[in-house]
Amino acid sequence: MAKTGGFANFTTGEKKTGAVLLPTHFTTASQANKEGKQFGNLVRTYAAKNSKVMDENNQSLMDITDAEMNLTANDSFGYSSRFSATGDEHPLFDGQTLNMTDEQMDRLEDRLNTAQKNGNVLHEMAFSMRGDWLVENGLYDPETKQLDQDKLKRAEQHIVQDLFDKGGAQPLGESPDDVIWFGAVHQDTDHLNMHIWYVKESKETRPSMLHQSGEPKGVIDFNVKKQAESKFRYELESDATKIKRADVYEAVGNYRSSIKNDTLSKLDETHRYTADLQKIFEVLPKDLRGRWKVGNTDSLVTDDASRMAPANQQMNQLIDKMLTHELKDDYQVFQATAQKMDGMMTETHGQQHQGQLKWSEK
Repeated sequence: MAKTGGFANFTTGEKKTGAVLLPTHFTTASQANKEGKQFGNLVRTYAAKNSKVMDENNQSLMDITDAEMNLTANDSFGYSSRFSATGDEHPLFDGQTLNMTDEQMDRLEDRLNTAQKNGNVLHEMAFSMRGDWLVENGLYDPETKQLDQDKLKRAEQHIVQDLFDKGGAQPLGESPDDVIWFGAVHQDTDHLNMHIWYVKESKETRPSMLHQSGEPKGVIDFNVKKQAESKFRYELESDATKIKRADVYEAVGNYRSSIKNDTLSKLDETHRYTADLQKIFEVLPKDLRGRWKVGNTDSLVTDDASRMAPANQQMNQLIDKMLTHELKDDYQVFQATAQKMDGMMTETHGQQHQGQLKWSEK
């Protein structure tokens, strides 16, 4: 992530990357030991007052443009531990406080070093937020350079438990106090970065949480990570953003219902499609009457082994014909409204991958 040369000089006007990205790294205790580093050093860098000391363990976070990056182990340690990036005298926060005291940081340092002695894996994550998204949702004022850090910290406090409980085969902690975690807000890069570190404190002995080598697993379920990212983003969105999206969803739903109702009415009112309906009826499996399965999924439409496929194929052809004629205008309005959501999805999630269906296409 590029440095901006000052606090809260976040880049704005970007639309190609996701509003909130969540890259993830892991540092094993064995790797930290090999490099002669301690997990607790992460706390020291924030408690220190000398920026030269603070940057000793730092590696800048790479510029992430793909929210669906592979979750691979990385040998970096404390990849964004820079006191100079926060500007706060007490920049660290956890589940109990938004600004940890020196005493709390000393206790945190000791616990992190205990986790390392027990051979555990340090999870390192970064919520990377686009500047214009922060502005749109009232979290950042580019004129005054004011950032609502408290709201950001609370949002992270509210989603971390799911990462601990659902990210692996079993909850990371074996008791409520068995997971150590802390976070920090960094304001000296082109995107705002909120970092979180967490690790199990007691020695891991559960087979499902261990590799065959006996080393604890460093892994986060991809779906759990995406859900945490979504919950974090939703909590921080302004009412205006939520209402705007809800209005489009509602309009699309209304147009869809209207088209369905009009379709049935027109089938009742005209004999134009009698032949098409007759074809559908003729290919329906008579012995399955009362158990006919309709739809447009691959298994029902294109799978030759499905006995319902011929009827569903004929039905799709009839629907296409109606959308091309009687329902053409209604369908075009429906499509145009659905495509508004495509633009909103791009602003939220970034550019789509090649071959990925847009929201309107689904």
